[in-house]
Amino acid sequence: MSSCFKEYTVADYFKDRLEEIGVDHMFGVAGNYTAGLLDTILADSQSPITIKGNANEICAGFAADAYARLKGPCAAYVTYSVGAFSLLNTIAGSYVEQVPVILINGAPTNKEDQISKCQGLLYSHTTGYEFVDIHMFRPVTVAAERITNALQAPYQIDSALTALLSEQRPIYFEVTEDIWRSPCQRPQGRIRERQNDTLTVSCAKQAAEATLQLMLSKPKSIFWAGIELQRLELQDEFLNLMEVINRHHAMPDGQIHFVTSALSKSVIAETHPWFEGCVTLSPSEVKDLVGEDGVLVGIGAWTTGKDTGNQDIRSSNTILSAHKGVYVGADFYPSVQLKDYLLYLTEVFEKLAKEQPAQLSGIRKPMPLSSMPTPEQQLGYDSFFSAISSWLSEEDVLIVDAGFPLIGAQKVKIPSRNGFVAQAAWLSIGYSVPAGTGVKCAYPDKRSIVVVGDGAFHETCQAVADQHAYGQNTVVFVLANGIYGIEQYLVNPNPFRDPPVDYQDKLLNTVYSYNDLPSWNIAKLPDAFGGKGIKVTSIEQLLNALEEVRQHDNTNYVVEVCIPKEDTPSSITAEAPTAVGEDEICNPQWPPAGKF
Repeated sequence: MSSCFKEYTVADYFKDRLEEIGVDHMFGVAGNYTAGLLDTILADSQSPITIKGNANEICAGFAADAYARLKGPCAAYVTYSVGAFSLLNTIAGSYVEQVPVILINGAPTNKEDQISKCQGLLYSHTTGYEFVDIHMFRPVTVAAERITNALQAPYQIDSALTALLSEQRPIYFEVTEDIWRSPCQRPQGRIRERQNDTLTVSCAKQAAEATLQLMLSKPKSIFWAGIELQRLELQDEFLNLMEVINRHHAMPDGQIHFVTSALSKSVIAETHPWFEGCVTLSPSEVKDLVGEDGVLVGIGAWTTGKDTGNQDIRSSNTILSAHKGVYVGADFYPSVQLKDYLLYLTEVFEKLAKEQPAQLSGIRKPMPLSSMPTPEQQLGYDSFFSAISSWLSEEDVLIVDAGFPLIGAQKVKIPSRNGFVAQAAWLSIGYSVPAGTGVKCAYPDKRSIVVVGDGAFHETCQAVADQHAYGQNTVVFVLANGIYGIEQYLVNPNPFRDPPVDYQDKLLNTVYSYNDLPSWNIAKLPDAFGGKGIKVTSIEQLLNALEEVRQHDNTNYVVEVCIPKEDTPSSITAEAPTAVGEDEICNPQWPPAGKF
């Protein structure tokens, strides 16, 4: 507490509870309504909490999200409405992708609220709609509290933080400015996540037994390592299960391997000998992978977004455990904690080994080898990511934005656990650049390597200024093709076909004008933000830039990588001839049956 303020206050209580659950970073944009808390933290020279200021609220929210993905609970602070409204997008992403972010929103005082209600006076940062901020955040948080008095504050704070730890999803606090310095009781007991807090009987053991039986009925298996392994810190338990199965039950020449997907990429280091590749698992791709006599075993894997092509992949050949439940074929087992399921599954395979070892065989998925491109090759998505794959080290974390960069990055081999970060379910463009800030704060001994399209970079480029101000050595590769490539592809892929269909309506033959981007001299932005900018237009220049970046590990860079307008990652190139755009109205197959 401040030397000028001797009583223990709500701000002190807040600070102590944040420290207790391990919060050591706060990102945000300062406002007068949160000053009581921020000043209380600053007044304590022993507090482990570092307060980081950001260029804007969106940069703060995405930085907090990335930090929390890797290190656990992290806080963002803003001021009422004008600051909080900007964070709705970032908090929604944290909610969807199960990231424990604490949003602290300072609010007008109780007196100001009363005057507004009774006299109709509209204060700055208010809309006139009562409690609009908290109503907005309730659907995308697991707890939302409006704190208006010091007596209830401890219970509200403890309740919300308990929800945060239990659900590993965002919570929201709205604290009136006059409460921060109000006297308050000290904490009683410790905050803990909810465990065994209901009379619900877990089905984890039954799910494990059913999993064993389905796997025994199919001669071939492959595992899908999902994002919950990282979120719940269960990677070692997963590898232990794999080790038990392969030691006791795998055919000598057919060990059981695992794949990952866009959301779970690098939950296990991709140099692991059992890693089979990062894939998209649509129903057709699952069928091609496992056939009729194989089984896909998803452990903590979500059937959402890019991971499954937005399709339901459940079948008699799948086992899917996530979100506290397990599907074994058509049978569902509720109330199953993933940790319990993994332990029981390991246990049943160990028991079987003592009785009669199974003869299981692993499924293989051929993966193309990636090598450093030669200077003579054309600079495009595939050659860029081939170069990055050969260049990345265990000391790097690759952060990739939505769109073509995320699609192209799936073939990059990530050499370290948790060495890849992407918002692969919510898919908000612009996430990656400020996420790079948060990753570096979480892993100060590693280097954030950001890959972002120029359209997404336009959204949050100010984060480069944060990185320079923090003294970070982050590298931002901006793949500049001058268009919103993924948006054009979804609506009308014809410009990306080789050759394009010659439609009578010529509008369908070229990139739509609304997908064109303003022309920026991206490599010059570090002149204003800080750092060094490089522009490359060939493989040779890219290779030289990569070498320079490695030699200067104390400098933050922005590397503008010029990509041809019609270039696409190879997976997009392969499917473009048969794809049907959402508004490709002259295509005989329009409308696309999978969407319309």
